[in-house]
Amino acid sequence: MKPLITFIFSLTSFFFCVSLLSEPGAAAAHNDGVYIVYMGAPASLKGSLKDDHAQLLDSLLKRKQDALIHNYKSGFSGFAAHLSAEEARSIAEKPGVVSVFPDPVLQLHTTRSWDFLKYETSVMIESNPSSDSNSTDAIIGILDTGIWPESESFNDETMGPIPLRWNGTCANGQDSSTFNCNKKIIGARSYGAGENKSRTPRDMMGHGTHVASTAAGVEVKDVSYYGLAAGTAKGGSPGSRLAIYQVFSSQNGSHGSTVLAAFDDAIADGVDVLSLSFGSSSFLEQEFINDPIALGAFHAVQNGITVVCSAGNDGPNPGSVVNSAPWILTVAATTIDRVFESDVVLGNNKVIKGTGINFASIQNSPVYPIIYAKSAKKSGVDENATRNCEPNSMDQEIIKGKIVVCDNEDSLYPQRNKQDEVKKLGGIGVILIDDELRGVAFNFGTFPMTVISSKDGAKVLSYINSTKNPVATILPTTAPTNYKPAPTIAYFSSRGPSTIPKNILKPDIAAPGVNILAAWIGNDTVQTLKGKDPPLYNVLSGTSMACPHVSGIAAAVKSRNPTWSPSVIRSAIMTTAAQTNNMKAPITTEKGTAATPYDFGAGEVSTTGPLQPGLVYETTAIDYLNFLCYHGYNIATIKIMANTIPDGFTCPEESSIDLISNINYPSIAISNFDEKAGRRVNRTLTNVAGNAKMEDAKTVYNISIDAPAGLDVQVVPDKLHFSKIDEKSSYQVSFSAANPLKKDVFGSITWSNGRYKVRSTFALSSKSGSVALDKK
Repeated sequence: MKPLITFIFSLTSFFFCVSLLSEPGAAAAHNDGVYIVYMGAPASLKGSLKDDHAQLLDSLLKRKQDALIHNYKSGFSGFAAHLSAEEARSIAEKPGVVSVFPDPVLQLHTTRSWDFLKYETSVMIESNPSSDSNSTDAIIGILDTGIWPESESFNDETMGPIPLRWNGTCANGQDSSTFNCNKKIIGARSYGAGENKSRTPRDMMGHGTHVASTAAGVEVKDVSYYGLAAGTAKGGSPGSRLAIYQVFSSQNGSHGSTVLAAFDDAIADGVDVLSLSFGSSSFLEQEFINDPIALGAFHAVQNGITVVCSAGNDGPNPGSVVNSAPWILTVAATTIDRVFESDVVLGNNKVIKGTGINFASIQNSPVYPIIYAKSAKKSGVDENATRNCEPNSMDQEIIKGKIVVCDNEDSLYPQRNKQDEVKKLGGIGVILIDDELRGVAFNFGTFPMTVISSKDGAKVLSYINSTKNPVATILPTTAPTNYKPAPTIAYFSSRGPSTIPKNILKPDIAAPGVNILAAWIGNDTVQTLKGKDPPLYNVLSGTSMACPHVSGIAAAVKSRNPTWSPSVIRSAIMTTAAQTNNMKAPITTEKGTAATPYDFGAGEVSTTGPLQPGLVYETTAIDYLNFLCYHGYNIATIKIMANTIPDGFTCPEESSIDLISNINYPSIAISNFDEKAGRRVNRTLTNVAGNAKMEDAKTVYNISIDAPAGLDVQVVPDKLHFSKIDEKSSYQVSFSAANPLKKDVFGSITWSNGRYKVRSTFALSSKSGSVALDKK
């Protein structure tokens, strides 16, 4: 991703840059400051180690009464405190301490979607299922910027009593007179140090409100963004409750210690699903024991909570996916079939398709002079700077009164700077040429601006050069639907393969994350048009928007199947995903090439398939313990981290990262594949179709293999027999190749009994050096 694109998404996707300096398992104590001391499972479960936490805190507070910032004691054990570098190094050596690392400063990195999902990816199993997403009672915890409780998306008129199992609170802080929880928003907390501890969970930025309504907003008719995208807004699980954990209160960012505090509270409060639309930058991703999100999620999952996280906005760079721990459900972003179209009409009456949100009031007829920015170059200025409309590069007398065509190939100035520069010089509109930004509608307010492809850019420049007095106009935005092809992979969506860890295929799943309409704050000024009231609904893009789509579906699955574990819910979501678009062709990337599992994991999420998956892969506690062994952690550390550990458990003698491929995950990833030796991996499926009376539970599943040329894939046995619900059956997959793989390869294995299809994706990378990722 271009640096400028990263900057642009700071306004909408809220991914965070994490500056961590620690090595795995060690204390990175370079400077005095705030450190997180992680001590594994909660003290109440630690037996002989339960006093370690208290003793460390007592010792610290005797020396520094004001040192403590957060104390973690419900879902896991540890604390965050002001420490000197020497104190941090010393504490890292104490009994019961897993890791000590600097508190990361998290900087803001930055309605139609549900209808589209239901139309394109639904799997019809029963004509009258016993329950649906509108009758759920799951609790979704949202870690974000807070919530605007007055939004109609959070109306509780149709909600029943609050579940008795709820243990949380409505801590409305400084906003107690106006911020009210209800039967929809059943809990709210805000976090901070010192004087900020009494602040309100009210959202002052919009992001958290948008995310929460996408996940669980009730149905609200006749909504739009100033007339655009008009329709009915609703979340993925309208009947679910919301618990709000405000971990960001300004664009100055937050801290990992705050995120851990929210995890700690959410575990104690009793949420069913946690939704996190943020994460580290891909080039700063840390080992799990130094990663606040991975640690919090590890303990949440041990407590039966499904944790859903966005994959990141560093795409389309390979290996940029974050939040890739195997206990996290990691979500990529795709487009939907609605576009925000702002077309260009040229003087020769040709219409050029453009993308953007603008409410321009200029004439629809092409009567305005149009110029390529390069033609307005100031003397002594670099030509590249001018054609990219950089500040102080263009001659005002030439620009004034014209529509300006700008390239967007530089990495210093986002399109907003180009808009401001042209506007400052008296230009009346901007046409930006950029293939990547063409796929996402940015909001340009009332200024006439649109983004076109490089192919169409060549047509515009050809027209400008073909006539003495070229003219054009930019039309105000419309929002047509049924656009094809859709979905496609959003250009900004981070891509696999995962590097921490290897041998786990990430992202897991894809969901709509482009041009999503959802609820907004009622006192907005940034997205408000001049002379208009603040919008009650707004359009945003980012993997931040994709994440709550999956969170809502996970909540619906949990409600229908309350005994299902987080890994079973993840399996149901992954194995029922779709891989084709609304043209019945394979889903493609932003460049039009076939997407791979590195782009979208198992595929585009289905709204109904996960409710009835047929078979599931349950990743057990033993799988996660073995994963930690294979990843390189020693048994002493693992015993401190795990809430419970079976008697006699120890790490296998031959632990290695290659064995990670063997944990019971719904997909298969094999790195450093040795074609001569081949590889075998095992998987176990559990039957969840039928009922306890064994009615409709007897069934036989047959295997279907989709393998690329040059790779031999064998599955033994090729039939799985089930006679009752919850019965398990295992199989082995063997991979081999006669010749070295020249690229990473992908395929799938599918078990089907004629009613259910249970699909597992696989990805193999060659052992023979660095291999280019081929997406053709």
